[in-house]
Amino acid sequence: MEHALADITSAPLPGIFVWAEEGLGKSHLLQAVCARFGRHASYIPMSLVLDVPPSALLDGVEGSAVVLIDDVHLISDSKDWQEGLFHCFNRCVDSKTPLIVSSRVAVSGLADLLPDLKSRLALLTGFKLPNWEMDAFALLLIGLARHRGLILTEDVARYLTRRLRQTPIEALAAIEKIERSSLIEQRTPTIPFLKTLGL
Repeated sequence: MEHALADITSAPLPGIFVWAEEGLGKSHLLQAVCARFGRHASYIPMSLVLDVPPSALLDGVEGSAVVLIDDVHLISDSKDWQEGLFHCFNRCVDSKTPLIVSSRVAVSGLADLLPDLKSRLALLTGFKLPNWEMDAFALLLIGLARHRGLILTEDVARYLTRRLRQTPIEALAAIEKIERSSLIEQRTPTIPFLKTLGL
């Protein structure tokens, strides 16, 4: 999936449907793609725009390099947004503009959507974000720390893995806290030091 998102323009059209439980990094993935394309991307976070008329945000987006619809499950009670996204999807397909859509559930779980929209979403290549296993989460922590110039030993990473909710958001928040405190106190991130931080 990371490869497909890294080069969405070469991914199978019409695009990608990503789903996972809350907190596993769906929005972060979409925002990373959006950051890569900058002003050429159209990012639509449904959690913030449900009260906006769909035409105000969807008209013309097929001219973007990529269209990203975050948290599509939130439109289940809005027929206007469902119809707007249906027509937007068709325009994107016609113009060969890739779509990335995220949801808390798979397409099959979107029970309250218009059948035509649901059938369109089913055409997207689906990916389920995994829950992190302990080793994978420890490696994520080590990688995030290294990116900030910190050395996190395997023992410290395993300690954090047992203490944190295993989500990318939680990992990032913990590493940022460790980075700030390490700079202030000029200490390396050992387990005793992490305990003083409440980790």
